[in-house]
Amino acid sequence: MITNKLLFDTLLTGITDQKIERVIIGINWTLVETALGCGLAHTPRRDDPGCQAISTAGQLTDLSLREATELVLSENPMEVTIGMAAINASYNRYDLEASDKNGLDAFADIDGPVTVIGRFPGLTERIRNLLVIEREPREGEYGEKDAVKLLPESAGVIITSSALVNGSAGELLELAKNTRVCMVGPSTPFAPGLFDLGIDYLAGTIVTDVEGMAIAVAQGGAVKALKPFGAFKTLSR
Repeated sequence: MITNKLLFDTLLTGITDQKIERVIIGINWTLVETALGCGLAHTPRRDDPGCQAISTAGQLTDLSLREATELVLSENPMEVTIGMAAINASYNRYDLEASDKNGLDAFADIDGPVTVIGRFPGLTERIRNLLVIEREPREGEYGEKDAVKLLPESAGVIITSSALVNGSAGELLELAKNTRVCMVGPSTPFAPGLFDLGIDYLAGTIVTDVEGMAIAVAQGGAVKALKPFGAFKTLSR
């Protein structure tokens, strides 16, 4: 059975230890920088259940990268996002070789329903029979509880990588067994071990301009503000 613990155990197994150069916690994104890579993770809302102040604020760069990645096991969602960004700093290296193709194009030829967890602009133009699940659904969208019914009946499933941070990824992947699955978003770790857990495509960001990205994150930038400072890449099973 796929669980969040299994996901994090898989990710933590492949970490290469490095020195942390910088940590930034913006209102939308969190960034962890090393000499070899820069990782991003979606920052939870401050009023989300369990969110607390970072007790080691000001000392995070004293941690080794391996120590920082283990924060994904914390009960504090704010520390979880730091741990996820640290994991991505290890996997999403500047020199990583990955495809420039958009992993979402692999869903354009599917005849059956494609369910997407999270609202992504422009997907309706790329993919037919799209069903959208959101925490706060708009008209024509579905709520989180609908995942139990929709995912097992879908021909394809697209999961926002923010699900790794909010704790829903394990359950979603379990529901999406035997379907074509893509994890997408700046929080996506390019970790080959995830292919063994049912993910077919990893679509995420390699930072190409660290200083530009750091400024965008620190100043509260959303996804659109991050795009000029990274390259969208895809790894396939």
